Amino acid sequence: MTSSEKFLIVGPASQLLGVKIANGLGIPCINTEFKTFPDGENYLRLNIEDETVLEDKEIIIVQSTGPSTTRDQNARIFELFMMIDAVKRIGVSKIIAIIPYMAYARQDKIFRPGESEFAKVILRIINSMEIDELYVVDIHAPNTLEELTCKAVNIDSMKLLADYIKSLGATDIVVISPDKGALKRSKAFAKHFGEDVPVDVFEKKRDVKTGEITMSGQLSLKNKDVVIADDIIATGGTMASAIKIAKENGAKKVYATATHALMLENAKYRILKAGADEIIGTDSIDNEISKVSLATIIIDYLQ
Repeated sequence: MTSSEKFLIVGPASQLLGVKIANGLGIPCINTEFKTFPDGENYLRLNIEDETVLEDKEIIIVQSTGPSTTRDQNARIFELFMMIDAVKRIGVSKIIAIIPYMAYARQDKIFRPGESEFAKVILRIINSMEIDELYVVDIHAPNTLEELTCKAVNIDSMKLLADYIKSLGATDIVVISPDKGALKRSKAFAKHFGEDVPVDVFEKKRDVKTGEITMSGQLSLKNKDVVIADDIIATGGTMASAIKIAKENGAKKVYATATHALMLENAKYRILKAGADEIIGTDSIDNEISKVSLATIIIDYLQ
C-alpha cells in the first residue's frame, strides 16, 4: 500500500461520494466490512490487514447517516462511531469526519413536554470522541454545531443545486418556500439564479401529534418555472402539497429540490403524481435522485 500521509475511509453509507472525494484529493481510500449480527448488533471493521499503514496518518472518514433500504439511521450512526473508534485505537494523527447528512438534526427544538433535543445529544457524543474536524452539509439547525469543541463547518450546497437546475434550461424562475421555516434558505437559494428572482412562500401547518400537514397558497405562477427548495425530502408530503398548489396556480415546470433526498416510503410517487417535472438531490444520500455531487465543494474545504 502507498506511503501516503492521508487516507480516506469510505463509510458504508457514502461509497459513491467517498470514492469521488478520495480520487479528487489524490489519496488512497479504504472501504469497510460491515454486517448485522443475528441479535441486531452492528459490526464494522476497516478493510485492512496491516494497521501500521494508518499509524500517525491524517484520516478522513466519509459517512452519511441517512436511512436506506438496507440500514436505518441508527445503524449508520453506530457505523460512524465504530470507524472513529477504530482509527483512534490504531493511533492516527488527525481525524476529519465528513457527515453529509446528519441524522436527528431536525430534533433540535422542544415542541411538546417531555421531548428530547436529541440533535444536540448526537453532536455531544461525536464531540466526546475527540475528532479534530467535522464537516456537514446543509444541516437542519446550524446552531446545534455549537455543541462541538472541534472545528465544525456547515457546507452550503445551494449553488451546486442551482447550477444543475440552470443546466436543464429553466427560465423565468420563481423559488417557492414550502413553509415559513424554509423562507430564509429559499431567499438565499434564489440569489444563485439572479438578484431579482422572486421568492414566494406557502402557508403550512403541521399537527405536532399526528404529523399531518395542511398547506395553502394563492400565487401568480402562470408560465413560470418553479423551484421548490427544502433541505430534506423524507416521505415527500410537504413537497407534494407544494407542487400541487404550484401547478394549480399555473406553473409551467416544477423542480422538487433538496440537499438530502431521503425518498422514504412512497415519496417519489407522491412527488411525481403531484406534478413535479424532476426531483433533484445531492449524493449526501446515495440513491437514484443523487444528481448533484458534493465531492468538488467538499474537496475545496479539505485542500
